[in-house]
Amino acid sequence: MSKEVIIIGAGASGRGHMGQLAFESEYELTFLEKNKELTDILKARGAYTVHLAGGNAVTDREITGFNIFHVGEKDKFYSYFKNCPLIFTTVVAVNLSEVGNYLRPLVVKWLKESSKNEYKNIMCCENMNESGKYLKKVIFEDFPEELKAGFESRIGFPDTMIARVVTTPKYPYLELLGEEYSEWTADKTTFRGPELPQIKTLQLVEDQERYLKRKLYIHNTGHATFGYLGFLKGHKYIHEAAQDESIMNVCRKAIEESGWAIQKEYGFSEAIISAYRNALTDKCPNAVIPDEITRVVRDPLRKLGKDERFIGPLSLMLKHGRKPHYLLYGICAALLGEIPGDKDSETIKNYMAKSEIKELFKSIGVVLEPAVLNDIINLFPVVRKEFGKRFSVMKLDSK
Repeated sequence: MSKEVIIIGAGASGRGHMGQLAFESEYELTFLEKNKELTDILKARGAYTVHLAGGNAVTDREITGFNIFHVGEKDKFYSYFKNCPLIFTTVVAVNLSEVGNYLRPLVVKWLKESSKNEYKNIMCCENMNESGKYLKKVIFEDFPEELKAGFESRIGFPDTMIARVVTTPKYPYLELLGEEYSEWTADKTTFRGPELPQIKTLQLVEDQERYLKRKLYIHNTGHATFGYLGFLKGHKYIHEAAQDESIMNVCRKAIEESGWAIQKEYGFSEAIISAYRNALTDKCPNAVIPDEITRVVRDPLRKLGKDERFIGPLSLMLKHGRKPHYLLYGICAALLGEIPGDKDSETIKNYMAKSEIKELFKSIGVVLEPAVLNDIINLFPVVRKEFGKRFSVMKLDSK
């Protein structure tokens, strides 16, 4: 197997998580990046450092010998793309459609030029439910009819789940600070070709959905709860929110609810779910990695989606006969906060000002039971009183 990987997106996660692990697994790295300044600096330097924090200790990992191309260097990039069997995307979920449109002509060209025994696997390493399926759908739009069979049989889009916090300290283009902890699974059944990637911490599983939902509905739910409540209360970093006893208390109870739902739906043992919850609440108060809350709370409408970190576990709880309560705190906080420069937040503010909460959820494909909607509305004044230093102006009745 060719030990090469292309990483689309040379940001914190691309370099500090996927890049670091692939490099230490003896893969040759090629990055594709749209930030011209970042591209030029990394080209000139030819190396970057990842500082990994585990407990109170920090170890340094230097990453060298990589290639990097700006998105404008499409012809040069294709010379690597055509021969590389493994591709990661690390671009944040909202940018996946842009990546799909960029890749479509390259995929078409490759299918025309390559032999039938050549394969590619594109792994979307974003915190997004079914991101691989989404990217595949984008690339497949307006696809040449005669190439569709080859597209389906020779290109895999394994759904992927990742977990590691990586931030940019003083020198963001050359240094990264991340946690040593890494969780990474991919759906083994959707890879194409005879070879599978062998990369540190990557687990190839046949029941990816249960691992993805466990991570999304416990770690992401907890992280988002810290983020949205912390934002309302005026904290700047996740560790500050996690050190806040009132926020930690809500978060523990919220992920107890979501963990219960995951246990019921997917058959994890109580001990495994408890340990998974504790892993999150143990590491988030650590101030070694200053994870900015504004990074965590962006795109609130997406995070309020029906299969996402709040509504997803809420729905599972109802399915298995338990009424949610503490999960609603994160939902309320996401609706009350005014996140500077965030389009989703502005949209939410407009709905909230008119007290059209039901309509807001319907606009993103979420239909809540009347009792749940009323519980959310009744919780608004509680959340505002306990956590609200900065929140949206709204009425408390609903339409």
